[in-house]
Amino acid sequence: MINTDELAVRPLTRDQAEALLTWHYPAPYDFYNPPSKNEAVINNLLDPKWLFHGVSQQDNFIGYASFGEDGQLPGGHYEDDALDIGLGLRPDLTGQGFGLVFAGAIFNFAVERFAPTALRLTVAEFNRRALHLYLKLSFREQSAFWHSRSRYRVLIGYRRNAGSQGLDR
Repeated sequence: MINTDELAVRPLTRDQAEALLTWHYPAPYDFYNPPSKNEAVINNLLDPKWLFHGVSQQDNFIGYASFGEDGQLPGGHYEDDALDIGLGLRPDLTGQGFGLVFAGAIFNFAVERFAPTALRLTVAEFNRRALHLYLKLSFREQSAFWHSRSRYRVLIGYRRNAGSQGLDR
């Protein structure tokens, strides 16, 4: 069971970066598999400009988030003022009902840390689990496009007035 009060969102550590590069999601979610583990990719994850953060429950690394441009994909419309968020839950924890608490903790952290006017997510249209979750969290589709490097249609979700949602469950 994941509880919001037990989740910590902190800058990604080297150990966490190395761990997440070993994660492999089953099809069709393999679209989200990270690149191969190598020093350049690890250094990119740790580069402060990408604002990667690890999410842990009592020192157990369960996921990550990025804040800013890393959450954008080529071909999308990102002109509006919003904080882009990319996130990933450890593959063995997906599909078990942890998404609301996990994503809620990340969004609450983003609002407290960065004080954006809105939050924005980019997600592959086939990812019904994520789309359902984001609708529960008050995101609405803003636009859609075909990702230039894949065969997937991608949706951009947007949530204005991004206040803390009190997502303890």
